[in-house]
Amino acid sequence: MKLTMEREALLKGVSRTLGVVDRRGTMAILSHFLFSAEGGDQVTIAATDLEVSFRGVYPARVEEPGALTLPAHQFHNLLKELPGTELALSTTDGSRLSVSVEESRYQFVGLPADQFPPVPEAPDQPLVEVESQLLREMISKTLFSVSGDDLQYHLSGIFWERLEGPEGLHLRLVSTDGHRLTVIERPLPQSEHFHLEEGILIPRKGVAEISRLLAEEEQVGLGLSKKSLALRADAKYLFIRLLEKKFPDYRRIIPENFAYRFVLDRRLFHDVIRRISLLSTERFRGVILHLGRDTLEATFQNPEVGEGRELMPLRLEQGKPAGLPLTIGFNAPYLLEPLSAMSGDTVYLEINDKDRPCRLMAAADPLYFGIIMPMSL
Repeated sequence: MKLTMEREALLKGVSRTLGVVDRRGTMAILSHFLFSAEGGDQVTIAATDLEVSFRGVYPARVEEPGALTLPAHQFHNLLKELPGTELALSTTDGSRLSVSVEESRYQFVGLPADQFPPVPEAPDQPLVEVESQLLREMISKTLFSVSGDDLQYHLSGIFWERLEGPEGLHLRLVSTDGHRLTVIERPLPQSEHFHLEEGILIPRKGVAEISRLLAEEEQVGLGLSKKSLALRADAKYLFIRLLEKKFPDYRRIIPENFAYRFVLDRRLFHDVIRRISLLSTERFRGVILHLGRDTLEATFQNPEVGEGRELMPLRLEQGKPAGLPLTIGFNAPYLLEPLSAMSGDTVYLEINDKDRPCRLMAAADPLYFGIIMPMSL
């Protein structure tokens, strides 16, 4: 292999592999990326951990074709610091890459390209074009409630499904960690070509890589095969292997109606919970809400730190005042995270009783809400 390439182009390509490569696994080659020059005016950079895969094509001037794998993080760290704008790259004895720029010379020990696992190919069917901002918003507003427990494999991703309603096709994303559930739905007319009849489950790492790619592009193409989701942006492809575990029947968790609906100022409610939860520790994280007809009292007691109490106004929009005040406890982050992700000035807190799931929803966006299980008092 022998070629010259702009340092910035190579740096962009290698940067895209960093979230994909497996640094802690037992297979050394999964911490490498595949660098392939087949001739002409481009090179291919690919990476995989067998669950998430990336392939991108970048401009170069190739004199002699060739391929090998290189340690992704170490190579990236060097590229960031090298001087100059154009690099000369060549291989010696097939497994060493020489990098030259100005007066700097480096050699990297690689592994043979034929040992690298195969990276999926693009789907045969046409890809559905989606605005990156829309999909990125949906992911950011559901990612926080994905389970981080490795034993809850069926909850360790975001569930995607397509819905057909009177106003057309929608894409819905759902996540849960067993204590809370987050749902967001957005119109996506072009999803008729995106086959999601039974829904798909995208793992947490795959979702994070999707979000990274979306941050760099205005529009992406989505495609689906039996076992993977493909995203295309220009000459870059991201492939996510689908989780094969069945996602819970989340609709059973969402109450059909609520006895009480309270109307609150979103920012004020967020700030009250955030301040009072500053006293929390890993052992004590529950905030107690005393909900009256026109006042919310939030209290917190932590024998290791201290206690706090705050008052804020609210409005009872639905429910019998005779049943108030209503006392209910929540894990503070379960309120703070959706409140931070929501928009608008007003939110609804909908409750049946202190032991049943509650709903938190922005008044301006009923297609985005969180279902939260209260804590035992």
